[in-house]
Amino acid sequence: MLETRLMPRAKENIHVKSLLILAMCLLYILHNFTHSNIFDYFLTAFTIVVFLSNLKQAEPLPRYFSICMFMLGFFINIYKGAVIEGTVKGILSYLPLLSLIILVPLLTIPIKLGGYYHSIQFFVEKLAHQLRKLFVSISILLFCLGPVLNIGTIRILHELIGSFKLAPEILAKSYLVGFWFSSVILWSPYYASVALVLYQLKVPILHYIPLGFTLAIIQLVTGNLLFWIWLKRRKDSDVIARFVTSSDEQNINVQQGKKHQKNMLNLAGLFSLIIGMTFLLEFLTKWSMLFLVSLVSITFPVLWAVTKGKWSDFTGQFIIFKNTSVVNMKNEIVLFISAGLFSKALTGTAAADSIKLFLAHTASISFLLFILFVAGTILVLTFIGVHQLVVVSALVTQMDANMLGTRPEVLALLLMLSWSLSSVLSPINPINLLVSRLLGKSSLSVGLRWNGVFLLTMLIIGSTFVYLIH
Repeated sequence: MLETRLMPRAKENIHVKSLLILAMCLLYILHNFTHSNIFDYFLTAFTIVVFLSNLKQAEPLPRYFSICMFMLGFFINIYKGAVIEGTVKGILSYLPLLSLIILVPLLTIPIKLGGYYHSIQFFVEKLAHQLRKLFVSISILLFCLGPVLNIGTIRILHELIGSFKLAPEILAKSYLVGFWFSSVILWSPYYASVALVLYQLKVPILHYIPLGFTLAIIQLVTGNLLFWIWLKRRKDSDVIARFVTSSDEQNINVQQGKKHQKNMLNLAGLFSLIIGMTFLLEFLTKWSMLFLVSLVSITFPVLWAVTKGKWSDFTGQFIIFKNTSVVNMKNEIVLFISAGLFSKALTGTAAADSIKLFLAHTASISFLLFILFVAGTILVLTFIGVHQLVVVSALVTQMDANMLGTRPEVLALLLMLSWSLSSVLSPINPINLLVSRLLGKSSLSVGLRWNGVFLLTMLIIGSTFVYLIH
């Protein structure tokens, strides 16, 4: 009887919490069209309510760091004599990033309702009768889908290839090379890490993408080459991937192939439209890329559902999104809100000035030493459990390109390289934990043991690339 009473209450709590989170995002979008101090205070208070309502449900480590950063930020503002102004600016500073993380998964709804999943599976099966082809196809699919679908790409692809008889090590290498090293974490404006760094360094996305995308291609190619070398050394390198329930290749209908090919072209067009529309709006309106991504994430699925006549299907998927994806953002919500307050409060303090001078001194000795120091600091701290957001927030706010003798785009690429590498190394990174859960293996095995060679190679290649463009 007690369980029967508690279940409706739990569902009601989830419903209220998800509505609060979505309301915060909508208020942020409205905030971009208003210039009222009263609205700033209201949005700050509302965001703090969302922060507190998610704090208890957050995992222990994010909750601990969030409480520490929130309290430190608040007390630093008291010390600086800017309690209200500093708190408002700090709380609202990372709200654009938080809205992006929460709203971008809405873009998966047109993909689900458009029937594209079957086409993706069709071509993976068609190409994947050898391990080399399978690895290439998975990593390229992650490279192409990841910029828009983010972490959801891994979960989607794992569901599609669940019928394959593949060793967990093969999948771990495929997922990491395709997602971490090559796509979203390095260059996609739809991913929070890129958005955060470009936002803090005030770098236009069009100035950064040529650098980030070039390094992404280099890392994708290098990752595949390293996999082929690893596969060649295995005794079972001639093993052919088989399927449990899939048809043999000779039974694939030619007409069905044409249908799936058309679907894939439509999917490519859909992705091009989403990304192209975002860039065009930035060029025409000069609005923040963070704001535009959130705006497109809401409006595009709605317009797609209306034009395709799938509104009822859309509302069903939106309810699922609201009750699962949104409420599962608790760790990100508490981390981003508290990190914004802390990093904003830290700016202008004696500690911040010391960090800034130390970074400038290191760069004056050797810019390569500066690269290795920044990358090494982020790698070590994230490996022992500190979230990348905390480390990068503390560093990026103290980086001055002129003092360091370089360009803001170079600093952005260095931080993104370090973030992507630390994602592989960190045993508590969300993507690392997702892959380890899907494969039933420890996060240390998935990251360091199976991809340690990738990590070291990419550190050398990435650092050299950053140094050369410096």
